[in-house]
Amino acid sequence: MRTAPTEIRDLVHHLHAEGRLRVWSVIVTIMGEIAQPDGGEISMAVLLEICTALDIEPQAVRTAMSRLSKDGLVVGKRVGRTAYYRFSVQGLVEYQVAESVIYAAPQQIDDWTFAFAADAVSMNAVQQQFEANPPLVLGGCCYVWPTDVWARISQNEASDLMAFDTQPREMPIWARRTIFPVLNSETCRMIIEGCRTLTDFELTPNQAIFSRVLLIHFWRRLVLRYPSIEAPIADWPISQVHRDIAAIYPQLLNVSGAKQAAQARFR
Repeated sequence: MRTAPTEIRDLVHHLHAEGRLRVWSVIVTIMGEIAQPDGGEISMAVLLEICTALDIEPQAVRTAMSRLSKDGLVVGKRVGRTAYYRFSVQGLVEYQVAESVIYAAPQQIDDWTFAFAADAVSMNAVQQQFEANPPLVLGGCCYVWPTDVWARISQNEASDLMAFDTQPREMPIWARRTIFPVLNSETCRMIIEGCRTLTDFELTPNQAIFSRVLLIHFWRRLVLRYPSIEAPIADWPISQVHRDIAAIYPQLLNVSGAKQAAQARFR
């Protein structure tokens, strides 16, 4: 599979530069992005072709697929010499929960609630406590929700928090870095550059498929870690990434010949 422009290849290098690549996670992205709108099934041959374009070795793909199968997240079958895979019932349920977040339409949020706790706890602990409505974590003691989301949180959940509806004049550098580490800012910059390059690039169908997988994989990792796509920050990078991916996505779908089921995404 021939690949897309230099900015997209740079994202491939970035994917591998972040540390040991979780190939199983890339496969979940491929199955959700490519297979799910097309009946849910994908052949090992197509999977290997996409992963090769991502510089992932065939043996790593087979090992990761074996792990997903062992964990009960995918099921496979053989037709002649060709293996096909799809999400299991359990895997599909888990994917559909994430799908509603990954492919949500961009929105504008103007009203925010800041809540303060007496003691500092980790971001993971807070997001687990408020799993249904996870906040941005601003330091160990301050949590930020869109005001309409805060209204859905029960009094029992929030009994130890002191909350204010407010809009800060400006977020200091320490707050920005707490919410959004430098590495993630670099990822956002590269995604934005890639999206804007693709706008004027004449893609082949295979290049469009490859670009969809790569952009959505990075986006999936960002948006599931930072569930509040918007933030009370004027130049919040996730918002810009979301808008740019949503803008280029219909073009990538059309060029790659995606099924009608994918057309509703980001809308």
